[in-house]
Amino acid sequence: MTLLIEIALVVLTGIGLAVCVALLPNPRPTPGRRGGVSPPARPPQLVALERLVITSGANGAVHAHAYLRPVLIEIVSSRLAAHGYALNRMPDGAGRAVLGERLWELVRPDRPFPEDRHGPGVSSDELDAMLDVVERL
Repeated sequence: MTLLIEIALVVLTGIGLAVCVALLPNPRPTPGRRGGVSPPARPPQLVALERLVITSGANGAVHAHAYLRPVLIEIVSSRLAAHGYALNRMPDGAGRAVLGERLWELVRPDRPFPEDRHGPGVSSDELDAMLDVVERL
């Protein structure tokens, strides 16, 4: 009888251990994860902006005008408003003086749609220079 009880205890202990092990988190990293820790999620807006910056140079003038320009207008308008200026009421000379030639040409309120649909977009160097101007505002 004691042998039967000992066998039952061993079996129950084995089942208990199996249940405990099954409840433990998986220590093995899954594909795409290092060390079992997932990287912090990147905000969707950041991903969209990165894609916009890349494609505005590669896809030409139309893409820069239609997609990058509205984002820059929003940012520049906000920064100018903090200093008491309104982008849509800024005279041409003042806009060029405050924003620089290239940024003003892209965000000026009366900018026409590009005639050359396949013309160059905004290079990363140009965008860096424009963002330097925006940061100084």
